[in-house]
Amino acid sequence: MEKTFDELRGSASVGREKMVAAAASLLIEQGPDSITHRKVAEAAHVPLGSANYFFPTKKQLYAFAVEAAEAMRLQSAQQMADSLAPAPRTPAETAKLLIQTWYAPHVGPDVVRARLYPMIDALHDPELGAVMGKSRPKLLAVLTEVLEKCGFANAKDADLVALVLDGSLLYDRHSSEPDTLKIAERQVARQLVLITASAVTLSGVSAGTGTKAGQDRPFPSG
Repeated sequence: MEKTFDELRGSASVGREKMVAAAASLLIEQGPDSITHRKVAEAAHVPLGSANYFFPTKKQLYAFAVEAAEAMRLQSAQQMADSLAPAPRTPAETAKLLIQTWYAPHVGPDVVRARLYPMIDALHDPELGAVMGKSRPKLLAVLTEVLEKCGFANAKDADLVALVLDGSLLYDRHSSEPDTLKIAERQVARQLVLITASAVTLSGVSAGTGTKAGQDRPFPSG
């Protein structure tokens, strides 16, 4: 018996969804070079002709891959935060968790090539930048949750923490040391200490008297 129109349309929808999911996984695991019609079709177990039909251009395929990858990233990051038990943690322990959360769901030795560079490139593309911008506030909220659960509630500027995460990996990319992630963890841990110390100092300033934490007298007014 021949398939009905609705059945054919349903099959097409399933094939398209399989391709998008496969493209997102490839992008996260292997980076942008893996997003070709042939590789995505093989990963999704669909005919190459169907891949070209669903996504006529590589640019269109990549755009869907980025959007789906961001959705996977957010879902995975939120799951990590939800499963994290509230407990005081050291800056080093917290830094490792922040890196794992921000670059979820996969953080490996090639995180700069496979994850960070594609994210930066996407931010500079008008269409892809909109996708990244839409998910960023939600991801920052997850970072805030991780910070609070680790005892770093004073580090309220999650956007600054995210910039430190990206910057540490970019800087360490040019280091002679082989373990990029370990170096980045140390850098982020140092920044956490500084951010927290700064937040504590600022919180000690009285809006009414102009006093600093640890001081009994107001600042000189002039």
